[in-house]
Amino acid sequence: MNGCTADLGGQLREPPGPVPEFDGPDASMPLRPSGITADALRDTMRDFATGVAIVATYVEHTGIRVHDAVTVNSLTSLSLSPPLVSISLRRDSRFRADLETSRVWSISILDGESQWLAAYFARERIERAAALGSVRTRPGPHTGALLFDAAGWLECVLERGYEVGDHTLFVGAVVGSGTHRKSSRLVFLRGGYHVLPSG
Repeated sequence: MNGCTADLGGQLREPPGPVPEFDGPDASMPLRPSGITADALRDTMRDFATGVAIVATYVEHTGIRVHDAVTVNSLTSLSLSPPLVSISLRRDSRFRADLETSRVWSISILDGESQWLAAYFARERIERAAALGSVRTRPGPHTGALLFDAAGWLECVLERGYEVGDHTLFVGAVVGSGTHRKSSRLVFLRGGYHVLPSG
């Protein structure tokens, strides 16, 4: 928020002083606090509403481009200048390996009418492949990764990747973007999809 903080009344105010330098974690503080289980964290994060998107990439096999796409809710805008976004993918997924190989991907931000797309591309790879043959897509103009009919889209080139626990965090440089004025947005909350009207 440009160096400002918000008080409880919603008003912006200047911070009380310079932000201290971050030197890394304090060695005296545990990096993995005891008592926090995967189930406990999952249950807490279920109350955090997110958008829903489909990430697509491809690999080349004997000159043939083989596409794949998965549903994610981990999309985050990291920086406007330079334009950077991130997604996280399970380290054991084949899609993650494909993205690391191709180093390019597209992101289609889903609208409220696309819940069925989100459900399809949350399935196993063989089912996703069948679904790709039955939905309307187009290759992105900058990366060639498939774009879906969606509320908005991004195309990314791999900037960096980080192994973080059981996931890989991919940081992408945004090389193309666009938006369509859809009437609603799709959100994920408490383990299910919900439609959020725009406006």
